Amino acid sequence: MENASVLANEKIEALQKRFNADAAKNLSATYLITIKGEGGGSWLTKISNGACEFTAQEPGSEEAKAKADCFISIDADDLEMILAGRMTAMTAAMSGILSIEGELGLAMQLVPVFFEGQAPFI
Repeated sequence: MENASVLANEKIEALQKRFNADAAKNLSATYLITIKGEGGGSWLTKISNGACEFTAQEPGSEEAKAKADCFISIDADDLEMILAGRMTAMTAAMSGILSIEGELGLAMQLVPVFFEGQAPFI
């Protein structure tokens, strides 16, 4: 079995591949996405003018926290369930599996950007 560090990076790569520039063309926000678990990590995710940039961060980086408008935290296995379509991002958020801090509206805007076809937040 692969180590969790590779797994966390694979999840970020999967999000990068799923990025829908058309859905993000009117979104300008910075997110701190943390994938929990052994070998997990945090990525400062800047979306602006239909482009998306993921930058790996040092754990507990105060600079990254200061730049983020919204904080999202999830376990790597739970993110895999969302990516595989076995759970929606909305279900994960409503059940507390996906933790959101900051502007909820910004988190909601990520559904069409990364999870096109999944039910939006209600």
